[in-house]
Amino acid sequence: MGYSIFEKTMADMTWQEVEKASKENQIVLFPLGVIEEHGPHLPLGTDSYWSYASCKCILEELNNKGERALIVPPYYWGINHCTGGFPGTFSVRPETMMAVLMDIFKNLHDWGFHNIFCNNCHGDVIHIRAILDAIKTGRNELGLNIRILVDFYDLSRIGLKGDEDFILVLNPEYPEEFYAGMDKSEIGLFDIHAGGYETAFIKHYFSELVNEEVAKNLKSTSLTNKELEQWGRGGEATRTLVPLGYAGNPAGYKNIVNLDCIEKFKVEYTVKRIMESLNGKA
Repeated sequence: MGYSIFEKTMADMTWQEVEKASKENQIVLFPLGVIEEHGPHLPLGTDSYWSYASCKCILEELNNKGERALIVPPYYWGINHCTGGFPGTFSVRPETMMAVLMDIFKNLHDWGFHNIFCNNCHGDVIHIRAILDAIKTGRNELGLNIRILVDFYDLSRIGLKGDEDFILVLNPEYPEEFYAGMDKSEIGLFDIHAGGYETAFIKHYFSELVNEEVAKNLKSTSLTNKELEQWGRGGEATRTLVPLGYAGNPAGYKNIVNLDCIEKFKVEYTVKRIMESLNGKA
């Protein structure tokens, strides 16, 4: 993917380049994640790597469409309620996170940017609500067009209807053949943390960060509906449920043979939705 998660972000730009980008009203992509345990096979920065890599792919697709954009340096000081009982999992208070995000939005506003699309790759509900609160405040107080990309299947979980003006709903209809080879024994279970797809994604973009020897021998801990409730309690409840810190089927990464196609399809769909929103059609 590159030498660091700063590659092709504002961190590698000069101030003159940032000023030029603002005058061109370039689209701003903002990757959001956390530093959090991801089992014995993935690094603590997994969500931040994922969010950054997705934004980089979205940036490239926007450029292919003739649209200019830039990426804010990845934000990773988030909230980890569910996995907070594991060492290495950093967590900040919601009010702290909101304050920092608002300061970042204010910076972007002061530099002349207007259209900001947040890409969060961490599923903790408290974390997401803090982002939503900051976005709504940024829209109301600064007049910015800030939206967060939200998968359709996450709407009810985070208390949204789908028609809110501060979100951009993603609901691509993937071809069935993309899922060929996936483990059917996992149907009806929830692979939500450091499981098969997440492991496959990090292996694809940051292969040196995945301990494959460990991953391929891990037994599935994908969750039932009842176990999801225990996961949500966090702390010792989560550690008792998944002592090694993963909730999913990491060894299943080997069966995800169409990750390239899935991610390309999603990126193209995401760019389509971004452009629709900028044209007042979403």
